[in-house]
Amino acid sequence: MANAEQESLKQILPRMPVPELSVTLNRYLAGCKPVVPSQQYDYTCRLVEDFLRPGGEGERLQKELLQYAESQENWATSLWLDDMYLRNPVPLQINSNPFFLFPKQQFKCGTDYLRFAAKLICFALSFKDKIESHSLPQEYSAGHPLCMNTYYHFFRAIRQPGSEKDIIHIYDETAKHITVACKNQFYILHLGDTKNDIKEDILVEKLGAIVQMSKDQEQREPPIGLLTTQNRRCWAGTYHKLQKSGVNKHSLNMLESSLFLLCLDEPLTSKPNYSSIRRESINLEVETMASHILHGGGSDFNSGNRWFDKFLQFVVSRDGVCGLVVEHSVSEGITVVRFMHDFLTYIETPPPDETCQSTVFIQSPIKLNWELSDDILCTINDAEKKMNRLVSDLDLYILRFSDYGRQFIKSNKMSPDAYIQLALQLTYYKVHRKLVSTYESASLRAFHLGRVDNIRAATSEALKWSQAMCDESQDVSKIQLFQDAVRKQTEVLHYTVKGEGPDIHLVGLKEMAKSAGHLPALFLDRSYQEFMNFRLSTSQVPSDKAILVGYGPVISDGYGCCYNPQNHYIDFCVSSFFSAQETSSDFFALSLEGSLLQMRELCLKASEQQGRKKEELITASV
Repeated sequence: MANAEQESLKQILPRMPVPELSVTLNRYLAGCKPVVPSQQYDYTCRLVEDFLRPGGEGERLQKELLQYAESQENWATSLWLDDMYLRNPVPLQINSNPFFLFPKQQFKCGTDYLRFAAKLICFALSFKDKIESHSLPQEYSAGHPLCMNTYYHFFRAIRQPGSEKDIIHIYDETAKHITVACKNQFYILHLGDTKNDIKEDILVEKLGAIVQMSKDQEQREPPIGLLTTQNRRCWAGTYHKLQKSGVNKHSLNMLESSLFLLCLDEPLTSKPNYSSIRRESINLEVETMASHILHGGGSDFNSGNRWFDKFLQFVVSRDGVCGLVVEHSVSEGITVVRFMHDFLTYIETPPPDETCQSTVFIQSPIKLNWELSDDILCTINDAEKKMNRLVSDLDLYILRFSDYGRQFIKSNKMSPDAYIQLALQLTYYKVHRKLVSTYESASLRAFHLGRVDNIRAATSEALKWSQAMCDESQDVSKIQLFQDAVRKQTEVLHYTVKGEGPDIHLVGLKEMAKSAGHLPALFLDRSYQEFMNFRLSTSQVPSDKAILVGYGPVISDGYGCCYNPQNHYIDFCVSSFFSAQETSSDFFALSLEGSLLQMRELCLKASEQQGRKKEELITASV
C-alpha cells in the first residue's frame, strides 16, 4: 500500500468509541448474573446503582475517560495492553505466548531442515520489505478496512521486563541481522542489505556453520534463554544485573534488535507425560509437536533454545516439526496466521533460478558471549527447575471433531463462532455444573490502532439452556432455549466488535480511578474479581492450511481452548494444568465432542419441527 493510501486509510478508520456508562453497567450486570451467587449479585446491583447515581463516581470517571480519549489516537489499546499483558507478572512460556504449528514437514536428508529454515528467512525478508514499502495487501472484514498497524511491529518489537510493568520497545529502523539459536547458544547472522535477493544456498551454508559451531563444547555457555521463562518481575531483576556488564549489554542489544529468532531445535525423543491412555497415537503425535513449538520440551530439549521476549521465533527441527511461537502483546494471532499462509503458498511455488551468483555478501556467524556471575548462574538453575515443572504440568489435548463443521452450522442459519462458544459453555456446565467468566478475543481492528476486546459467552440464556440440556426431564423447551442462547451470543458478538463491549470500558474507568488514587467499591467487589477471572480462555483462529494454534490456560485452574472451524470438521486445542484437580483437558475435549453431537440432534429436531409447521400451513391453506 502506498504511503498516501495508508494515510488516507488512517483517516477513514473510525476512532475507538467510549460506550455509554449505563449501557456498559447493564452489560456488566448481565455478565455477572450467570457466574456469581444470587446474594452476591444482589449486592453488586446495589453497588452499580450507587455508582450510577447523578453526580456520583461513575459520572465523574466517565467524564475523565472521555477527556482522556480525546487526547489519544486509541484510548483503549494502551490501557488494555497494560492490564492484559504488561502488568501481568506470569511467565510468558505457556501462560502467554501462543504456538503456531505448521503441517509436519518431510525432510529426506540431513540439510533439508536447514533448506526449510533458509526459505523461512528469505520469505520473512520479503514480507518485511512489503511492510516497509506499504505494499502489503490491505485486509478487510465484511467489506470494511482493518487497521494494519501491528504488522509494522513484526520485525521491530521486543518485550523487555520491568520492575513494575514490562515495556514494548519498537526499534525505529529494522535491523540487518537475525539471531539463530542452536543448542541453547545464540548467534548473529548479518544479512547485509536485506532488500537484495539472498540465495538459499548461501543461507544453508551459514546455518550449517552455526550447527557446527554449536557442537564446540569448550565454547558452550549456560542456557541463558531460560531466564526469559521466569516470572516477569524476577526476570526484570536479573535483566538489570545482566546489563551491568558491557559484554552482556552488547549481546542483549544485538539479540533484541534482530529481525527475529530462528531456533534450530533438537527433536523430542520422549513424549510428554500424559494422564490418559485413551488417546489415539495420531493425537499423541500432534500433541507432542504442539508441545514442542509451545515450550520446547523442557531443559533436556529446547526450552533454553528460545528468547521468549522476542515477537517472532521461528522453530525448525530436524524431524520436520516446525512452527512459530510469538510474544502475544505485540500482535494478534490472525496476523501471524496470514504470515504463515503466505509462506506456505511461497514454498509451494516453483523454486527460483539459483544459477546466478548472489550479489549479497553474508559475514560468518558471530556467537554472542555472556559474562555470568555466580548469582546469575544460580538464577538460571532456579529458572530451569521452575520451567521444567511448568512444562510437565501442562495438559494439552488436540481434538479434531469430524462429524460436521461450519457448513452444517451455517445451513442452520447460525454463526459458527456463536455456535461453538455455546458448545463450550454447555461442556463447561456438564463437567463443572456451573458457568464461569469466559474470554473470547474479538478483533477491534475496524478502529484506528484497534486491538481486541472480549466477547462474553457466559450469558443467562446460555446457563438456562445448559441446565435444560443436562436435565433429562426437560425436552420441549430445549430448542427454544437454544435459539434464545444463539441470538444472545450473536448480539454480544456484534456489539463487542463495534467497540461497545463492557470489558475495556470498565478497565478504562478503573484506570481513571487508579490515577486519582481511589478505587470505587464497584472494582473491589468480589463480583468484579469473578467477572475478570477467566477460567475459560478461548479464541477462534481460522486457517485453511492445516495450521494448528494453541496456548496454555491463563489461570492455574482454568482451560485454554483455541478452535478452527472448517467446512466439514472443527479443530480444538484444549489445555489445562495437571496440578489443578478440577480440570482435565482430555475429559473436557471428549465432553465437548458429546456437546457438539447433542447440538446437532437439537438442530435436526428444530428443522423437523419447522418442516411440520410448513406442511400444516400448506394443508390449512388448501
